Amino acid sequence: MPKIFLKFNEQVLKEIPLDKPRLTIGRKPDNDLVIDNPAMSGHHALIFSEEGVFFIEDLGSTNGTFVNDAKIHKEKLKNNDRVALGAHVLIYQDEITPASPPPRETESDKAMLPDPAKQQELVKTVPGTTKTTAVGGKTAEKVGRLTVVSGETDRKAYELTGHLTVIGAEDTATVRLTGWFAPKNAALISLQGSGYFISLPEGGKKITVNGEVVQGKKSLHDGDVIIIAGVHFQFSLK
Repeated sequence: MPKIFLKFNEQVLKEIPLDKPRLTIGRKPDNDLVIDNPAMSGHHALIFSEEGVFFIEDLGSTNGTFVNDAKIHKEKLKNNDRVALGAHVLIYQDEITPASPPPRETESDKAMLPDPAKQQELVKTVPGTTKTTAVGGKTAEKVGRLTVVSGETDRKAYELTGHLTVIGAEDTATVRLTGWFAPKNAALISLQGSGYFISLPEGGKKITVNGEVVQGKKSLHDGDVIIIAGVHFQFSLK
């Protein structure tokens, strides 16, 4: 029987057999699989069967659904596909494959390096996207970094290696705000293709980039100054 493994921070939280034709995923309690995380939408995604084949469909979520690093609307699932939903990951295994532990994320997964066919194209980048530099004859994609200029956080600098960086006072936040009045869910930074974007989550109050209030979603550039809940960050590409 096909199944999915729910993972968070490399740890398998749950194994779910796909024994029903539909499985809804989201933050609200009426979902079949409830993931209580601010990066998830109330009804985030749906896994369903058509003629014995399983598909995943994004339900108009705020932060998107990614299959093997590509943002999707609807996608057929194949054995060992890696589905990113907010800060969590699902690993799909079909019924043909012998039982085995789900694959671990590799360093290349975290850095999301471009495949060889795209490396030459990515050498010439546009503003707001990560750049590539030649090292030993190979190209390496630069990774976003947040440095704390002022304000209360659990660390002074963060490398943005995942699909989604959650900023807030929640224990599960990637960038944890520690001030007394820090909001639980303050901001989201997503990696889409080779570019970083910042956006307000559901219930978010205000974000400014270089003094400009963010409306919806905004691309980030090397050197941008970001203010979130009174904390000043500087974004850079390293």
